[in-house]
Amino acid sequence: MRFLKYALLFIAVSAAMYIGAFVVLSRVKVKGMPLIFRTADYYKPRGGISWHRFQEFDPAVRHDVIIMGSSHAHRGYDPHVFEARGYSAFNLGSSSQSPMNSYYLIQAYLNSSNTGLLIMDVYDNNFIKDGLESTSDLTQNVPGAAVAIRMAWGLRALRALNMLTLRFTNPNMGDYYEDLDYHGLGYAYNTDSVKKAEGIYNDTTIQISPMQRRYFAQCVELCRERGIRMVVSSHYGRAAWNRTRHAKFAAFIDSTLAGTGIPYIDYTFEPGIDDLNNFADLSHLNDAGAQIFTGHLVDSLGSLGYLRKP
Repeated sequence: MRFLKYALLFIAVSAAMYIGAFVVLSRVKVKGMPLIFRTADYYKPRGGISWHRFQEFDPAVRHDVIIMGSSHAHRGYDPHVFEARGYSAFNLGSSSQSPMNSYYLIQAYLNSSNTGLLIMDVYDNNFIKDGLESTSDLTQNVPGAAVAIRMAWGLRALRALNMLTLRFTNPNMGDYYEDLDYHGLGYAYNTDSVKKAEGIYNDTTIQISPMQRRYFAQCVELCRERGIRMVVSSHYGRAAWNRTRHAKFAAFIDSTLAGTGIPYIDYTFEPGIDDLNNFADLSHLNDAGAQIFTGHLVDSLGSLGYLRKP
């Protein structure tokens, strides 16, 4: 009995010290930023593109198209192109968004009433990571605490608990910084061009995370349960993209979607993009490239019957 008493006391004191440290570090500022952000590089301040995106997004508004995925999604799929063609669209992609993160965003915000079609961009790097970077960003910037808690739980790591504690102990509910790349409707753009060729990326190995594998399948199943039509897509890749590696990734996507009726629209090696002038870096489209790709995607979705003529 005495052991239990001291154990509970130890837990209570430790919890108080833990929370107290976050309260202090999130309030003491150095050059305008809380000191907590100097203690570990995975802490992300509230603000920037994700802050603007989720402040603008209204789940009560129906969109013909919702786009989801990593930075390939929020920098490569321009909702304004859909709108110019007569379709309402919003981009819920975010930096390094993994299938785990996507699952909890779908669960929290999307249903058949507000989403006519979900386009999920897939990129191999986000299937081999644990989702830490995206979870760090989203736990601070999504408006609902429930989805932040679910993502932190999905990560199953002490760092996730730290990020969640930061959200609840940080008193400033506004944003700390602006990002001028944000262009509305969830879209962020870069007008720079890489303008140089790259050597072939030689690594052909790809180790898909079992967790991300499971969550990707759960995204598909959740959309089926909620009556959300879904397509999976990959935008253009640069000439340096390794075809062997991508073939392994594409085979994984195809096997997961087998029997679901969900198409994988893979533009990775399709012609129609300028390798030097339509990319901002090795893998991200710039604004000019995003305009071209999104226009081609709208055409493909129309021909497949996923977009009805407005």
